[in-house]
Amino acid sequence: MDEDPRMVRIAVDPSDVRAEVPRTLYGTGMEDVNHEIYGGLDAQRLYDESFEEQEIEPVAGQGVRPKPMWVCGRQWKVSASSGGRMAIDRREPHLGDVAVALEPGAGSVSLANAGLNGWGIPCRAGRRMTGHFFAKGSVGSLSVSLRRRDGGTDYATASVTLDPTDDWQRVDFTLSPNATDPAAEFVITAENGGRVLVDDAYLADEPTNEFGRIGCREDIVESFRRQGLTFLRWGGSMANSWGYLWKNMRGDRRPYDGFWFRTSSTGFLYKEFVQMADAMKLPCAFSIYAYEQVARTAEIAEWLKRFDGDIYVQVGNEECAGCTPTCGEYTIGDCRRYCESLRLIVSEMRKVNPRLKFVCGLLYNSAHQDVMDEGFRLTDGLVDYWDLHLQLFGTDVVNVVEKARREVDAFQDMVRRINPQTRTGLAVLEENGNEHGMRRALVHAGVLGVCRELGDRLLTSCPANALQPYLQNENGWDQGQIFFTPDKTWLQPCGWAQQMAASSHRDLLVSSSSDDAQVLVSATRDRAGAALAVHCVNASESPRPLALSFADGSKWKAVRVTALTGDGPLADNTPEDMDHVAPRDITAEFARQQTLPAYSYTVIEASRQL
Repeated sequence: MDEDPRMVRIAVDPSDVRAEVPRTLYGTGMEDVNHEIYGGLDAQRLYDESFEEQEIEPVAGQGVRPKPMWVCGRQWKVSASSGGRMAIDRREPHLGDVAVALEPGAGSVSLANAGLNGWGIPCRAGRRMTGHFFAKGSVGSLSVSLRRRDGGTDYATASVTLDPTDDWQRVDFTLSPNATDPAAEFVITAENGGRVLVDDAYLADEPTNEFGRIGCREDIVESFRRQGLTFLRWGGSMANSWGYLWKNMRGDRRPYDGFWFRTSSTGFLYKEFVQMADAMKLPCAFSIYAYEQVARTAEIAEWLKRFDGDIYVQVGNEECAGCTPTCGEYTIGDCRRYCESLRLIVSEMRKVNPRLKFVCGLLYNSAHQDVMDEGFRLTDGLVDYWDLHLQLFGTDVVNVVEKARREVDAFQDMVRRINPQTRTGLAVLEENGNEHGMRRALVHAGVLGVCRELGDRLLTSCPANALQPYLQNENGWDQGQIFFTPDKTWLQPCGWAQQMAASSHRDLLVSSSSDDAQVLVSATRDRAGAALAVHCVNASESPRPLALSFADGSKWKAVRVTALTGDGPLADNTPEDMDHVAPRDITAEFARQQTLPAYSYTVIEASRQL
C-alpha cells in the first residue's frame, strides 16, 4: 500500500532536554481597551456613574471618529411627570465636574441607567444587589429600583432617607429582585417637591466570595480560572502619560480623562488588580507611569509589602514607541531619558521593598537596534526582564509564528553580543493579533512553542486582550480571549488554547521535529521522564495522518489526546453557541488512526511504557 502523501512525521527525543519551561508561561494581559475593566472586570454595573457624559459628545481614543457601536455619552435617561425636571449642576459636584439636580415639582423625575452601552443590568431572583450614591438637598421622597427597561414592572424598590444636612451624604441601599431579567435598568426617582443633587452612583451584585469583595465581577474571575492561567498582567495604555497617572490611582472611584474614552473611572485600578492576583495565588505584573515622581513610587512599594507572591513592576509602557514626546520616533535621546527615570524609580522602590522585581518598558524593536543596544546597556543589571510585544498579524499561521521567532531571536542576539552573562530575561507581555477566532488560537499555540525554547530566561507570554464585550470591538482591538455580556462569559479559541497548554504543562522542553512545514511541534516531559506532552499545530486545511516516533528508542502510549479545531480561520464562539470552538477529547479516535485534524491545535499526552 502506498503511503499517504499527506503523512507528517514527527520525531521526539525525550532524552534530549533543551530547556526548562517556566510555570508562569501561561499568562493573560489586560488594559481598559474594549472596556476590559470599566464595564467588564469592575463589579460596577452602572456606566458613567458620576454623570460626566451628560453634556459631552462622544470622543474616541487616538483621534478616531466614533462609530455607532461605541460608547456615546448620555448614559442616563430622564423621565418626568407633572413639571418634574432634571438639570446639570456644575457649582458643587461631589465627584468630577458635574452633578445632577432632580426637581420633581408636583410630580416626579427619574434617572435610569442600563449599564455599558445601554446593554442592560442583569438581575436574578433572590440575588441581592447593593449600592450607594451621594446626595445633597431635600425632596418629598427618594427611591431606587430595578425595573424592566420598557418602564414596566419593578423587580425591586427601596426608599431612602436623607439626613437633614447641607453637606453631601452617602446613601446606601440594597435591592432584592423578585424576578430574573438579563437586561434590566437601575432607576433613581425623586417625588413630591424639593430639590436634590445626585452624584457618584454605584451598583453591584452582592459579593459571594473574596473576589466580589475586592470589587471584581465574580463570573469573569471564574473564567480566568477556567483558562488555567499562571500569570496576570495589567498595564498598557493605562500607564502612559495621557492621563492615567498614579495620582489618579489612589483607590477612590473618580472620573478621569481616559485614553480610550472621554470619561472613564478609577474604580478598579492596580490595587484591586494586585489583590485579585493575590487571591488567585498568581504572580502578576502591573505598569506605572515611566516618569512618575519617585516619592510616589516609594509609596507603591511600601503598600506592596503586604503581599507574599511575586510582583513585577513594569516601568512605563512601550516607551520610545508612541509614549514619549516624539510620538513614535525611536531615538537615543528618548531612550536615555527613559532609562534614567527607570534607574531612579527602580532604585527607590527596591530600597523600600527588596522583594519587588522589575520589567523594562522600553519596547523591544529590532528595526531600531541601535536604540535597543543603548537601552540594554543602561538597564542591564537593573531590571529583571525586558518587555517584548509580538505583533502577530497576517493570514498565514506559520509565517506569523516565524516572524515572532525572528523577533525573539533578535533579542537573544542582542543579549549575546552585549552581555551573555546577563540575568535579564524576556517577558512577552503582549501578543497582539487583532482577531479572536481559530487562527489566533493556532498562532498563540505556535508562539508558545517559540517561547518554550527560551526556557527559564522567559517570564511569561500574555495574549492581549484578556477580555472583550461581545459585539463591542472598539478601537480595532478585536482579540479578546474571554468575551462577556452583562450576564454571561465564555472563552474564545485563544483562551481555550491557553487552557490546553496550561493543563498539559510539563517542566522540560525536549527535542522534537516535524517534516511538514505546515505542522509545528513542541514537546515537553516531566522531570521523572514518565509523562510527555506533544503540542502539534496543523496549519493546513486538511487532516494530516501522523507518524510519531521517539529518537531514543523509548516506547510511549497516548493516554489523552485533545484537539481544538474549527470550521475556518475565523471560527469563534457566541452567546448562543459558547462551545462552538472548544477542546474535544479525541483519544479513542486517535487510537484507531493517528491523525491531526485539519486546522487544529492538538495535544498528545503520553506515558512511558516500561
